Amino acid sequence: MAVGITVELTIKEGANEEFEAAMAGARARVKAEDAGCRMYDLFRSVDDPTSYVMVEKWDSEDDLAAHMKSPAMGEMAKVAPFMAGAPVMTKYESA
Repeated sequence: MAVGITVELTIKEGANEEFEAAMAGARARVKAEDAGCRMYDLFRSVDDPTSYVMVEKWDSEDDLAAHMKSPAMGEMAKVAPFMAGAPVMTKYESA
């Protein structure tokens, strides 16, 4: 069963360029290396430039669990300096 994830991200004001650059590297690596990844995309709010959402789709719970421990996921540490708060993650299953 496919698994979907949304991750709400709030960044520091004025950090868009640096945040997006760090996310681009992390996203590319996850898409290239993590099995079962069908979508791993970042969207910026049109109303609030500090608000983003990651939308992910995984083939299975096992693929998602492996991703959370993968070396590629370590790339996400590069975005930490630009964050204004903790990410909010919501998991979904296909209906």
